[in-house]
Amino acid sequence: MTPSSSKAEIAELLAIALAAQPGQVAAALAREMGVAKGVLNPVLYHDERFVRSDEDKPRWYLRSDAELAPSIATSPSVGGRAASERSEEVLDVEEDFDEEIDPQELARFTKVAAAPRLPYRPVVEDALNPHALYEWQREALIRWRDNEYRGIIDAVTGAGKTRLAVAAIDDHQRSGGRTLVLVPTIVLLHQWFHVLSESLPGVRIGRVGDGHDDDLDTHEVVVAVVASARTRVFRLRGEPGLLVVDECHRSASEKNQEALDDRFVKRLGLSATHERMDNAHQTVLLPYFGKVVTTLGYQRAIAEGVITNVRVAFVGVEFTDEEMARYNKLVHDLKTLQRTLVRTWGCRRGPFSLFLDDVLRLTRKGPLKASMVANRWLTLWREKRELLAETPAKMNAVTGFAGSLADADRALLFTQSILSANELALKVTEAGVSTQAHHSNLSSEERHEIMKAFAQGTTKVLASVQTLEEGVDVPDADLAVIVASSKQRRQMIQRMGRVMRRKHDGRDARFLILFVKGTDEDPRKGAHELFVEELLEVARESAIFEAGQRDEVRSFLDPQRW
Repeated sequence: MTPSSSKAEIAELLAIALAAQPGQVAAALAREMGVAKGVLNPVLYHDERFVRSDEDKPRWYLRSDAELAPSIATSPSVGGRAASERSEEVLDVEEDFDEEIDPQELARFTKVAAAPRLPYRPVVEDALNPHALYEWQREALIRWRDNEYRGIIDAVTGAGKTRLAVAAIDDHQRSGGRTLVLVPTIVLLHQWFHVLSESLPGVRIGRVGDGHDDDLDTHEVVVAVVASARTRVFRLRGEPGLLVVDECHRSASEKNQEALDDRFVKRLGLSATHERMDNAHQTVLLPYFGKVVTTLGYQRAIAEGVITNVRVAFVGVEFTDEEMARYNKLVHDLKTLQRTLVRTWGCRRGPFSLFLDDVLRLTRKGPLKASMVANRWLTLWREKRELLAETPAKMNAVTGFAGSLADADRALLFTQSILSANELALKVTEAGVSTQAHHSNLSSEERHEIMKAFAQGTTKVLASVQTLEEGVDVPDADLAVIVASSKQRRQMIQRMGRVMRRKHDGRDARFLILFVKGTDEDPRKGAHELFVEELLEVARESAIFEAGQRDEVRSFLDPQRW
């Protein structure tokens, strides 16, 4: 078969192959014929001569041999629907993974360092650069000023967006202006207050939120939690106003956008990625801020020493037979519901963030039947995520890598639920590495004490759900263990940023990503998400290991290895 073979020719060859050996999966047929599986799918699903078994990984038969199949699925080619409807079905059901690992795909995950890691290169503070800004920060400020002091700056976590904003605030208040800084959380309220107090001595810094109620009448700069700011009017008394919005994607919600005051003529938005699933970045953020004036990705940030070098270890674990059976059932049911949501209720097929946004919309505002289907899909989706994240195989793997956790300056474990975070903290501590769970069920005082112990080194590892992913300054972590993956790019960027801040001794940031083999977590079979692509692109080294290769993984992750 050649790339130019017609569908008729492909169908004839498929008919010959299935006549000789009925019940083959598409992947095996593709290997036999020397083509990609995607070349065969349109023919298999649309040609009346072929039928498939009603299994999670369908096997194919000639219609004349249908009695050989254990059960026959309702084929898209049999129901008489239009071709446009049938094409949706093909895309849905063909999310199965090949039985064998593609060597070319596997090679992408094995990367050997071509050069020594980049050394730590701090920026020197001087009269011409009083805030010790990197080149990217100075460029961003110039572009922001050229855009009439309006714009959003997207930069990877840990790249120094706060310091850039301090320089903008310093310049603005020297010209006689007043500044309001909006932040999404109380933690960030106090972080910004302390940074500004240290960076701008002599400038009166106020706060709104967590018991504080300062104003711009008596302060040059006020930091406010956005939930408090949206019910207040900050008087400028004729002076020019600068509004700095940290994590600006969160200010676009239906209630928070009320704090985006039009009286502030200068506007600076900061984010790791400003896009929102509900598209409010288009309807709220960009109209208010004007445009994205600068985007800093990992490639440049690492090349210029803004963030650290990185190594990535992928470690595969296995489900038990019972877990795999449950997983396959969930996948089958999710696909069935997904087809209904797309064909009947108008959900967008992809990317995943758009599909999920449509599903959530149906749960809130859809017709009763649509809402029931959407809620059922969400329930099963969460069950699948929990099954993948909380399998005992992953829990055991984490404790098996206690040596790698001990080697780290500090380490972070990201998991799916508070229950699993607590369990991991207990198990890793029992394995000899002091670990605490950090999550929303703890009081702010408890979380503060845990973070203090982590900063002092008496706690070596933090196990977290989402409380560390945005708005928490995590000190000196250099190893992240991803127990539960995420399809949300912002979440993974936040996780990556927690360990990719510059290290004073030049050490690499290290990632250990656990996956269940043969599932939609398995990166060897094309199941990786965008964040993995970004990691692979910038990683100095990457490799795939088995859970039992503890010594090999420890050697690979050794922070002292250059």
